[in-house]
Amino acid sequence: MPRKKAEPKPKINRSDWRNLPVTEWNVRTFHAYFADMNAECYGSSPYLPLRNWAFEQGALKRAIAEHGAELLRQAFDECFRTYRPTREYPILTAGFCIAYRINGIIPGLVAKKAEEERRAAETRAESTDYSEVSAWL
Repeated sequence: MPRKKAEPKPKINRSDWRNLPVTEWNVRTFHAYFADMNAECYGSSPYLPLRNWAFEQGALKRAIAEHGAELLRQAFDECFRTYRPTREYPILTAGFCIAYRINGIIPGLVAKKAEEERRAAETRAESTDYSEVSAWL
């Protein structure tokens, strides 16, 4: 009996950051995110990396491995909310955010997430039905 060829997996567009789940983001996705956000927030185009492309790609890859894509996206969103462009630095680059900004933002995001998880656990514990426990006694 002849073997069937495996169906090829559909190719994922990693540059389409608006439709791609954050858990699937990689370096290409973050670069597309920064290019689009700089165009939206500051009206600048094209996106130019900090130092060079290889440096920024390496920095992004290490940051994704260390913090995870979801936490990194939240930190970058906060960077875009708080950054004020200047004449010397008219855009926000991923390399700049990783090198100088996220170290002050990520601890707060981690603490906020831990607090939310603690509250959710308390809510679950409070809503536990103990009616069956009395039957054991």
